[in-house]
Amino acid sequence: MYNKILGGLIGGAAGDAMGAATEARTREQIIQYFGHEVTDFETPPMDTFAAGSKAGQVTDDFSSAYFIARHIVDAGGTIAIKAIKEALIEWSKHSIFFDRFAGPTTRLAIYEFEGKEVDESGKAKLATRQATNGSAMRISPIGLMNPGNLDAAIADAVRVTMLTHDNYLAISGACAVAAAVSRAMMEDADVYNVVRAGLYGAVEGEKIGRDIARDAAGPSVVKRMEVALEIGFGSGTSKEKAIDIADKIGTGLHVSESVPSAFGMFAANGGDAMGTIISCVNAGYDTDTLATIAGAIAGAFCGSESFPDHFLPTLEKVNGFDIKGLARDIENVCLEKQSIS
Repeated sequence: MYNKILGGLIGGAAGDAMGAATEARTREQIIQYFGHEVTDFETPPMDTFAAGSKAGQVTDDFSSAYFIARHIVDAGGTIAIKAIKEALIEWSKHSIFFDRFAGPTTRLAIYEFEGKEVDESGKAKLATRQATNGSAMRISPIGLMNPGNLDAAIADAVRVTMLTHDNYLAISGACAVAAAVSRAMMEDADVYNVVRAGLYGAVEGEKIGRDIARDAAGPSVVKRMEVALEIGFGSGTSKEKAIDIADKIGTGLHVSESVPSAFGMFAANGGDAMGTIISCVNAGYDTDTLATIAGAIAGAFCGSESFPDHFLPTLEKVNGFDIKGLARDIENVCLEKQSIS
């Protein structure tokens, strides 16, 4: 269990850090700038959001997931609204992660938590109708804390997502990721049952979201996942399929692009952790979020040994994170849940 938890954390962090160097570029521009596909940590160019960051430094994607996971385990594993709000507020105080990278929906939600950004009616100026991918990028620890319990992972994902992304599409995307990570934690996990779990999460998340959350503009996460997986499991090389997924599904900020494409990349690479991340990092556009999502799923599926030896120490040193300690604490949460059940 620890190996898979650690793998999920490394995968999410590595995908974020590697994607930070390629974000906002096209596939062709990535090759032109670096001279090759990005397959390791690179120093972000000066014209990217991550300009000034070191090689291996994460952005808002994994850093927000890290703070949420840390607060949940410190609260004994309970998904308490207060703990999640406190985690996001604490995270927002770290300018290195928040100021340059935080998305509009999350940023406004945190301001609301702090009593800021209210209009003349006294209501917060929340962008809750924006179905951005911020809900999905930070949700993987919820799946790690619910190994094999898809419905619990979905319920917890809904609770976390509603705080910042109160719409059914964002909930659908977050539940897809949480359910897939939950299934990837099991010993009998294979690429197909992990993907099926993700589809189940997307469908259930959409149903729940339509009942309790707001409507939102954009394509169905579920239907786009079906198209992305058809490509991912289809013919061709992993690189050919990655290009097709990026062209037909998209790799942008909307949750109906990044989540389906992350699953498509996972399928296209047969679940291989590094192959999945490399496909995402070189796909272009919102590469850090895409690779964070897919990397967390593939990392939990493959385990920590699937990554190069230098990844974990680099990520911990550059970002000041105790990823190994967090993995141990998440394992203890899982074991406590098992003993109670």
